[in-house]
Amino acid sequence: MEGSRHAYLGTGKSWIVSVGGSGIPRLQELSYVETAAQAVAEGKTFEQIRVAVVDRAARHAWETDTVGAFNASKWEKKRADGQEYVHSTADVLKELMRFRWIERRVLPSTRISASEHAHATFTMTAAGREWTELVAHRPAEGFNALAGALMEAHPQFEGYLRLVGARPDSAANHLTIPLMRGEGNPGHDDEAYLAAFTANTVEAVRKGDLGWSATPDVIGQTLRDYVSRAQRRTAERALLEEKREEKRAAKYGARKEKAAKTEAGNPASPIGRRRQLAALCEEAAVRLAFSAAGCSVDYISHELLRRWTRFLGLANFSYYAPGPSALRLWATSTVTGTGTPADFRRTVGPEAERAAMQAVPRMWNAERGSAAQEMYRPVWRIRAAVCWDRRINDGVFDAALTAAARGEMCNIGFRVHLDEASHGRIPSSTRPLVMLTPPGHPRIYHVMRIDRADAREEVLVHE
Repeated sequence: MEGSRHAYLGTGKSWIVSVGGSGIPRLQELSYVETAAQAVAEGKTFEQIRVAVVDRAARHAWETDTVGAFNASKWEKKRADGQEYVHSTADVLKELMRFRWIERRVLPSTRISASEHAHATFTMTAAGREWTELVAHRPAEGFNALAGALMEAHPQFEGYLRLVGARPDSAANHLTIPLMRGEGNPGHDDEAYLAAFTANTVEAVRKGDLGWSATPDVIGQTLRDYVSRAQRRTAERALLEEKREEKRAAKYGARKEKAAKTEAGNPASPIGRRRQLAALCEEAAVRLAFSAAGCSVDYISHELLRRWTRFLGLANFSYYAPGPSALRLWATSTVTGTGTPADFRRTVGPEAERAAMQAVPRMWNAERGSAAQEMYRPVWRIRAAVCWDRRINDGVFDAALTAAARGEMCNIGFRVHLDEASHGRIPSSTRPLVMLTPPGHPRIYHVMRIDRADAREEVLVHE
């Protein structure tokens, strides 16, 4: 439970709601706020709200599926299981209470206890009803109001915007966190890898232009302490699980053999250990950077904040922008004020789209200099380069690329050719280009090529 000034307890331990804390709620999608508010306005019960949240999650999974992996039956099972998405539903209702958009009342604290409150209903306040009407009829204004409410309720949300450059008092227009992906040759030794990662971070900070700074001693101590604590917790959990397995084996007979894991997925393998350590080092670096910049957040909160601000069109991020390996987070807007009076100025529209396309040849040639001489480039890589260069959101680039590919953007000096062929593995934090055909069916393009405006086959290259 988050820290709180107000906690409401039921007759037993099954029910508790805390709405006074300011920590970032564990909401994977901000669209759940709209879904839950609409359900409350319609007088739906907790169970019906849970189903509505599951349906919204399923719709998001279907809309973002680019590999044909969407499984409708899996979502039907989640819909029918009253213990699925209980925490997400409780979290979004808590958030509505924090905003004072619904009246406070008890909520389930565990999946098992959800059945005890399945028929509970919630009372919407006048402010909540006003927002629900606003987001239903004028979505852009509604989500601006939601962003203002998030800034008022969560100092970390406002702090994130400030650090990435979206606030008038921002000291920089980005926050960059140096990483190390396949660089150097520290071998399989954890100590050597951590030392190499620390040295890489110290050197990046020395060069500057990260949006934050720290001394070498602070960097080394912070990274080492975080990784050591995490590894210790992992070892303790593994020992506890081993003891549980021994008890089960003693009670039920021979221990069941677990399915063999691939080397990459097995934490005990060299590759698995390296990936696990790299992930811990990234978490430690994120904590270090945000703390040094003046806004302490945990790694999961940072993941949610970067997802929310991308959804709201306020900021963007990429692991694959040009330059040394790093996680780069940058503003795509200027936000003045908080709450309802907040003003949002996003870098969007025809001018931003044309500027994005004008940057493509330069980014194309930079990519060519560091990759094999293929005629095609992955869309996601060119998108990352252009969005970082122009400080724009992915949606602006995708709209511009779509218009250029359809011949709707004139006088840019080149033509765009898209292809559905895959180009290796697509990183999980990226996506291909999805275009809707005239009947409204999505087509997925993984790679792109640019040609001179006066030649259909010659690739545009600026020497």
